[in-house]
Amino acid sequence: MKLISLLLFFQINTGLSQSAPIDSAQFLSGACISCHTLDKAATSGIPSLVGQSSESILSDMLDYASGKRAGLLMPQIAKGYSREQMEAIANYFSSLDPS
Repeated sequence: MKLISLLLFFQINTGLSQSAPIDSAQFLSGACISCHTLDKAATSGIPSLVGQSSESILSDMLDYASGKRAGLLMPQIAKGYSREQMEAIANYFSSLDPS
């Protein structure tokens, strides 16, 4: 329930709710976008996921979810997704044009 509330919060507060209908992968990625910017040129300690390989994104998410990789927020966030949802998110970000 917390994940659904969080996703709805990010959808509303990122303007996604005011655009054309979105697919489930784009909807799920809304929570990621609040920290992982879509602007590949932005300089931040949190990397953009745009254009990264889906295998790399999925591997990182699985490592966070399993506890193999440490972090402040990502372990809790990753645990809220099923593997299929993680795959959809990874495929979505890897499909975005990094230019």
